[in-house]
Amino acid sequence: MALHQEYSNGLLLAWPTPILQRQVDDAALLSALRDQILAREKDDPEGLPRALVNGWHSRLDLMEWPGEAIGDLKQHIGDALSDFMSMMTNGRHVSGTAHITAWANISRRGGFHRLHTHHSSMVSGVFYVDIGQADPEDTRFNGSLTFVDPRQAVEMIQLPGQPFGEKIKFDPKPGMLLLFPSWLKHFVDPFRGEGTRMSVAFNIAMPDARVADAGAGPSTEKKSP
Repeated sequence: MALHQEYSNGLLLAWPTPILQRQVDDAALLSALRDQILAREKDDPEGLPRALVNGWHSRLDLMEWPGEAIGDLKQHIGDALSDFMSMMTNGRHVSGTAHITAWANISRRGGFHRLHTHHSSMVSGVFYVDIGQADPEDTRFNGSLTFVDPRQAVEMIQLPGQPFGEKIKFDPKPGMLLLFPSWLKHFVDPFRGEGTRMSVAFNIAMPDARVADAGAGPSTEKKSP
C-alpha cells in the first residue's frame, strides 16, 4: 500500500489509515467460542477492568485456552495478518514471529467501550462471535464499532464539504474480523437490546519483523500465542 497517492492536477492524498475486514462464515466455530466464553465468565465473573463499561472482560490468556476453536480462531487471525502485512508492504516478504494476546468481551444491555487505543502492540483487531438482538426500533449506532480520524485537530476549521474528521463505523455481525493499527482510536456505542454481544479482541506484536527487498516473494509470518 502506498503511503501517499498522487492524483491528477497536482493533488496528493497523504497518510492513509488501513482497516482490514474479513468475514468468517463458520457456525460451528462461533457456537464453540460462544460456549467457551460464557463458561469462562461463569468461572471468573470479576474478569479484568478495562475500557469496557457494564460488561465482562476476560483475562488476557484467551490464546492459551484449550480446544480446537481457539486454534481455528488463531489460524483465521494469522491469515488476516498475513494479508494485512502483504498489503502494507506492497507484497514484499515479511519474516518474524507474531505474538498474539487475546481476550473476550461480553456486553449486555447498556454495555459500551470508552474511547481508547491499544498500547505496546503493532496491530490490533476484533472478531465478533455473537451480536445479540438489537431493539428493532432503536438500531441506529446500536453497538457500532467506531474509528476516529487520527489526525490531530482536523475538526477545528472545516473545508467545504467537511472532508476531515469523519468517523468510520462498522455494524458488527457474527464472523466479522477486523484488523487495524493499534494506535487508531476507537470506541463502541452502547448496546441496546437483548442477549449478549460477544467478541474476541487481540493485540499483535512482532518485534523481530523484517521486510525483504522488493521481489522476494509474498508476505508470510510465523505465529505464536
